[in-house]
Amino acid sequence: MKFGRNLPRNQVPEWASSYINYKGLKKLVKAAAEKAKNGEKVDPAEFFFALDRNLEDVDFFYNKKLAEFCRRLNLLQNRYGRTLDVVATLDQDEVEEVMGALLELRSQFRNLQWFGEINRRGFVKITKKLDKKVPDLVTQRPYITTKVDVKPFAKEANTARLLNDINKWMSVLAEAQTFDDTRSEHSTRSLGRASAKGMLSLPQAQLDALDQSVRSDDIVALEAGLKESNVIEEGAQPLLLGLLQRSISSRSKACIAFLLTHAKSLDEPDDINARNCIHRLVIHIGRTKSNNGEQDSKSRPVPAGAQFSNKHLQPGLATTKAANSLNLSESLLLTKDDEAVQLFIFLLEQLRPEQRVALKSRDSFGRMPLHYAAQFGIVVVCQIIMSKMQQWNQFHVKDGIDTPEWQDSDGYAPLHLSVVGGHPLTTQALLQGENWEGSSEYKADIRKSIAKSGAVLAIATKSNYSVIVQLLIDAGVDINWKDKTDETALHVAARFGHEECAQIILKGTKDQKADIEATESTYSWTPLHVAAVDGRYNVAELLVEAGADITRLDSSGWTAREHAALRGHMDIAQLLESDEVEAESPPIRPVDTLQPTPSDMSSIDERRSNGTGTSNVPRAPDAIKSFGHRYLTNESLVLVSLGSMDMRKNAEPVSLDRVPLTEAHNTQLDTALSIVVSATGASGEPTIIDLPVHDSIATEPVVFTTTDASKVKLLFDIVPTYSGNDKNKVGRAVALLSSVKPTLGSRRMNLQGDVCVPIMSSNFDVIGTVNFNFLVITPFHHPNMEITSRQTYWKKLESTMLIGHRGLGKNLTSNKSLQLGENTLPSFIAAANLGAHYVEFDVQLTKDHVPVIYHDFLVSETGIDAPVHTLTLEQFLHINSDKSRDSKQHSKKPAPTGEPGDFRARSNSLAPKRSQSMGFAGSGPDDLDERMKHTKDFKDKGFKGNTRGNFIQAPFATLEDLFRELPENVGFNIEMKYPMLHESEEHEMDTYAVELNSFCDTVLSKVYDLAGERHIIFSSFNPDICLCLSYKQPSIPILFLTDAGCCEVCDVRASSLQEAIRFASRWNLLGIVAAAEPFINSPRLIRIVKENGIVCFSYGVLNNDPAMVQRQVKQGIDAVIVDSVLAIRKGLTNGETPAELVNGENGTNGTLKPAHELKDMLEELTVNGGGP
Repeated sequence: MKFGRNLPRNQVPEWASSYINYKGLKKLVKAAAEKAKNGEKVDPAEFFFALDRNLEDVDFFYNKKLAEFCRRLNLLQNRYGRTLDVVATLDQDEVEEVMGALLELRSQFRNLQWFGEINRRGFVKITKKLDKKVPDLVTQRPYITTKVDVKPFAKEANTARLLNDINKWMSVLAEAQTFDDTRSEHSTRSLGRASAKGMLSLPQAQLDALDQSVRSDDIVALEAGLKESNVIEEGAQPLLLGLLQRSISSRSKACIAFLLTHAKSLDEPDDINARNCIHRLVIHIGRTKSNNGEQDSKSRPVPAGAQFSNKHLQPGLATTKAANSLNLSESLLLTKDDEAVQLFIFLLEQLRPEQRVALKSRDSFGRMPLHYAAQFGIVVVCQIIMSKMQQWNQFHVKDGIDTPEWQDSDGYAPLHLSVVGGHPLTTQALLQGENWEGSSEYKADIRKSIAKSGAVLAIATKSNYSVIVQLLIDAGVDINWKDKTDETALHVAARFGHEECAQIILKGTKDQKADIEATESTYSWTPLHVAAVDGRYNVAELLVEAGADITRLDSSGWTAREHAALRGHMDIAQLLESDEVEAESPPIRPVDTLQPTPSDMSSIDERRSNGTGTSNVPRAPDAIKSFGHRYLTNESLVLVSLGSMDMRKNAEPVSLDRVPLTEAHNTQLDTALSIVVSATGASGEPTIIDLPVHDSIATEPVVFTTTDASKVKLLFDIVPTYSGNDKNKVGRAVALLSSVKPTLGSRRMNLQGDVCVPIMSSNFDVIGTVNFNFLVITPFHHPNMEITSRQTYWKKLESTMLIGHRGLGKNLTSNKSLQLGENTLPSFIAAANLGAHYVEFDVQLTKDHVPVIYHDFLVSETGIDAPVHTLTLEQFLHINSDKSRDSKQHSKKPAPTGEPGDFRARSNSLAPKRSQSMGFAGSGPDDLDERMKHTKDFKDKGFKGNTRGNFIQAPFATLEDLFRELPENVGFNIEMKYPMLHESEEHEMDTYAVELNSFCDTVLSKVYDLAGERHIIFSSFNPDICLCLSYKQPSIPILFLTDAGCCEVCDVRASSLQEAIRFASRWNLLGIVAAAEPFINSPRLIRIVKENGIVCFSYGVLNNDPAMVQRQVKQGIDAVIVDSVLAIRKGLTNGETPAELVNGENGTNGTLKPAHELKDMLEELTVNGGGP
């Protein structure tokens, strides 16, 4: 699961097509698992045929690349010998050339090592998955040991040995470089001499004389020196080319002209890169004149590959971004008047006809000088090269400048390198250059068939180079080119949300238009599906405007709208709503065949479209768990999560510092790394996580158990991936749970839970940091806590349950009639009388740890923004108690209206008014409004629930009051109201709260003291509260509440319906309570929830409309939490919607007054709740 999602990110981009086809193999495993589940016989032959072909492809590619790189390393060793002493005697120019070659080689070897490791891991994972999914198959061990591990790519030793050799060379060179830096006045401008061996046969004095004559551009002395050594007669090619290289480095034009007349050709067969002096001059110009400061990464033969290799030095960094940003300074880079460019022109003009072939000669990467000019984005040099090649009849572009004859050994033509580097002017110059003999439709037709150009269009789109995308499309590149998974550039634009690129692609040209219904091969997703999955509203809007089919189904029968709603992108889900009411039509397929196959569940664990989804085989809707869950008895649980739960933070779970390249030979940070999370003072297996970690690591904690959490030490070891845990540790970070977070006094905790600790290397340097958070759950004990058949979770629900929200409904000032105060005893009694199976209410703790019923985090009735946990029980109850009404008898202030003050609330009841007399602070409702007017809640909403004059006010209640006053047949849905970090920030509260375990233990104690035979459910928006409650007791079910993407949250677990399903399934919760919006938008999502074996509730204002509730009931929702209990009960039992209640008014409006239950309840209320 993690491997499949992370594979695209860990691929060397240029080699992506040569990796294991994990997606395809996983699909075969799923098919086999489905057969096994249905009781059919599974024949694994098809899977193993595909697996063997994958193995052959990976092995062939690895061996080809290894041979190529080894040949180049041998060239170096043959040229300089195998002793490192020789390297130390080279001068600065040669050192620079060799160092550059070694950096390129090391980058390639690292890529190859990573390629081997990743693919071996892929074969291990896919065979393990087959064994896990298909019973009675044991394939992993025999296949890996007999077929995979015998292949060269599975043995790290091959590349490790070669990398070690290269590191030794670099170590000696680094010392030579620092020592020799001042050796010659030209060293900083030098390129590196071509050959050493040609000079070794001459005496040192002669070499020095020749060198001096070249540096001073003295032809007479040079000619005399050459005659003296008899090299001209003998035609000592290497020495002449070495001097030519020195002349170019020294800008000695006269010497260049003289040497070119004597050199037979410019070929240098013993050069490590098989380059000639023209290659080197172009690369030198590119390196020195490139003004973005990233000379090192830009000097690599494959820019994207070189960028990839940096990951080994900083393995925690994501590598999904483009290698470079768009180069907007090409025009400022160089002109023809520049000294280096003038030298280049001079060199080309001095070439004799037989030497001109050097301009199109290829180096060991299959590249001509034009490739390098394009890669570095040097427009003027590209133009000069193309001009000379045209003059010399070398520029054959009748089929275009990106045909195979122009491509290097990796399939990149100069045009492709220019695009990958993000150079729009260079790209334009190359495209103009190919039309030097006039443009033709023929070229555009041919270009459509050039796969690499289509691939480059996708790269430009991914990198958001909109200017280049436009250039390529205008030049006729196939706009609908598909990669090996059948994705087009439009899919790529949709995935990354690149609106401008999407506009250009959708506009197309007069000759070709984008296919907006193109589907990729894995899940048959169109670009609209991809935009919906990744939450790219702008692109989705463009696609809809362009006429994309919003009702199109993917291979598993799901629409883009359903994918968006599942992932919390409700703006897109609403954009894609069609006029048809989906719930009114029968399901697309019968229930028994509507099992979501990979695409429905493809991102249940991960939110991105390039994921390959969960490994879970979805279950059919079945009876809910019938007995309790695992819980803690004596030991505490420690959950450690790498990274942050806060989606607003960009902190990497593991970040490693940069290592200077001159020090790179000393470090192990240049290989594939893993982090091993272990603990002392606790039991639990160490967990190995490969770096860079995948996106959802924060929601997959490492679990330890301990008898004393204060003695636990967490260890984070950085190790090379395949070296094992006990040797070769690169570094370690340690965290003491007892002191890593500051304490906030007795039974209080900080809501900001992220911790950062430094990683120390073996020589005590700080080499990086680990970011993590942890949760400690302590056991809870109570004499009444037991697992009995009476207390087990309920069985499969036969009909949808009604649950009254905050009693008889959330208080709203928009109602036509007077409401009972929310979260009050009369409200709960009324809800029960009107047919609610359960009543839902919010529990918080006071300062002295007494559970009270209150919805908002801030008690505005105090006149200040006081959180509940800052008030004692006495203070809390005093704010709104029965006795407070009696204070009017002692008031000496006259009633402002001439009416007795004690009838004020009732006289206002039919037409609620607020703040009628701003200057009066008397005993009416204005008094409270006046007191609250500066509080945050009152400013935001303009009213406060359960306040006199607005609602039928009743005293605040405690949890104990509810247990004592409500009949036992009324179930409780207790919402544990505990602030999350973003909520405390929104309400401008201090970011601390009652300690999590104390909060849960206090409420549980009260519940087990008083529950008796009553049915109870716990629910909370806070995921940590759900975890705590689940692990502390076995018999009361837990529901996870989620906004399902309807509002902004920072905790990833609360961000969408998909994350909620994942969280509830992972931690064995009873189910989820989600905002009704996604279910009403896409009713079939209810079935996705239930197919994961969890129950599905919904809440929200939309549930006050019986038609909306009916839509959910048809898909099998288990319960709805409503404000209008009676209205919805009538709508469900009658199968029709009461006309007066379509707008979702609360159950106590005028149409319901005759109901005898309501009458009795109101009579009692008049006595107890309406005044003294």
